[in-house]
Amino acid sequence: SERSGFRPTPYAAPGKMATQLSGNASTAPQASHQFEPSSKSLPTTITREYSIDDTPTSFLLQCFSDRIFVSVSQLKGKLGTLLSCNMEYSMIDGSKTYDVTTLLGVRDDALLEIYARQITERIMSLGNVDQWGASEGGGTSSGPSVLLGIALDKKKGGGRDQETFRTIVDLVLDMYVEAVRIASSP
Repeated sequence: SERSGFRPTPYAAPGKMATQLSGNASTAPQASHQFEPSSKSLPTTITREYSIDDTPTSFLLQCFSDRIFVSVSQLKGKLGTLLSCNMEYSMIDGSKTYDVTTLLGVRDDALLEIYARQITERIMSLGNVDQWGASEGGGTSSGPSVLLGIALDKKKGGGRDQETFRTIVDLVLDMYVEAVRIASSP
């Protein structure tokens, strides 16, 4: 059954207004056949559409068992640049290291890497990432990899101002919190 836990009310960030246009939150329906996957094995998916500075912006967040996929698009659903961000603890001094890799798309735009790192840092700071174990690399991961597909409209600023940046990151974090709540509900 489809679950919905949001109210279509305006989201207000300091000095910025983002109005939710549409969206849903869902997990897969319960399986009735023994060969169909159970709803617990499928990702929790949340989609939203907001107007950020009069620019329609679609969001998608999927929580898988080993990673989180986020898509932010101001270009009519195009995936844009795909980045991967991982956080690892140093075994030597306990410090955190973030590794951002551009998998597809624009490789010379540092702002996209900043979006990926900031979203990952904020998710890790929430502390709801205990279900993910050690990374495949040499360090110990404190959480899942974050895959970010991001396509910002450069004609309308491209998400380069500080207020738009904060609004986008805050909206992704709100969606993540909702996904964790849905995934952990009975």
